[in-house]
Amino acid sequence: IGILASVATSAGTNYAMNTYFSGTRLKGDAKAAYERAPPCASMSHGVQNGRAVTLVRDAAWFNFYEAANGRRLVPSPGQGLVMVDYEITNRSNEDIIVTPRRLTVTNAQGQLFNDKVGVGGMQTDEATPDEGAILPAGQSWAMVSVFDVPPGDYALMVPNGRTEADAEPTWVDGCRIPPPG
Repeated sequence: IGILASVATSAGTNYAMNTYFSGTRLKGDAKAAYERAPPCASMSHGVQNGRAVTLVRDAAWFNFYEAANGRRLVPSPGQGLVMVDYEITNRSNEDIIVTPRRLTVTNAQGQLFNDKVGVGGMQTDEATPDEGAILPAGQSWAMVSVFDVPPGDYALMVPNGRTEADAEPTWVDGCRIPPPG
């Protein structure tokens, strides 16, 4: 039952995000987020996203990516794989809800891309859940997401940290990932 609930939740979250970002206004918001995003390398203290902080530890382009479970990822024709190694930290004084696997990238045209593996990435910390979960005050989760995208310049958009009283997750500006090479 847990796997079925997780799959249903993943599908629902993916549908909600795609619906949320499908409008013209939202495409404009994604373009604006891209334009405002500073380089990830300059964000040594991470991106404040609500009550949490997302710290990009590394971002790199690959011709293939070997996942921890032995699965080998290859890009689609004409695409590249960009890997983002990041950490979500709860720096607030209360437990918050985070959706750790919902990182996305946008380009200058406001086109959004979900990661290639699952909903939001490959787990690097066994305690990290797939979907919205409680991240206790002062704790963090390490994650890796791999995106199958045309080679280019992208900006991350990260989900906010929230309490149960807050609305569903919203996506906030992240930082800029440089093109390959």
